[in-house]
Amino acid sequence: MRTFGQILARWFALAGLLFTLAGCATGQSAKLVNHSFGFDGWKDGWQKSAQLLEYSYGDEDVSVRRKAPEGDFLGYQSDVTGPMPVGEFLSVRWRMKATGDVVEQRVDLRGKLPANMAGHTVTFVIDERQLYVFVVTPQEIPRGAERGAVKTWRGKYNLAYEVYPTLSAYPGAR
Repeated sequence: MRTFGQILARWFALAGLLFTLAGCATGQSAKLVNHSFGFDGWKDGWQKSAQLLEYSYGDEDVSVRRKAPEGDFLGYQSDVTGPMPVGEFLSVRWRMKATGDVVEQRVDLRGKLPANMAGHTVTFVIDERQLYVFVVTPQEIPRGAERGAVKTWRGKYNLAYEVYPTLSAYPGAR
């Protein structure tokens, strides 16, 4: 006959194993960082020429990946902010309105994002067949300051860096 202590010890061991497995299955094993992922085809202007079919910022957090049902398309805006794993890639698939052609680009973000993503936003802009990826910092641009030629509307208000396709890395990338 087992003692109460043995039963309790086995129960805690089993509970620990289940929590570990659940954490791995849901991607909770990765370090969570409070940052944002979002896009806005209306403000960035690409809703005129493209229909978003699918996107995925990494593969660990379901809140930052979506796929349109067959024959349909997704909306032009999304913004997710909170603790989530920093994505190692960004994959975007869209349909060109003018031709019906489907374009897909997958960008490896490793080595292109800041070492500390806290407070930053990852966003993208579609320009015909080209995908542009940006990191928007929490650093506001002072009124009257030079705003640069960043393709995303977010660059009008906060310091933003293009990390794909032209820049190879964000200053201070990990």
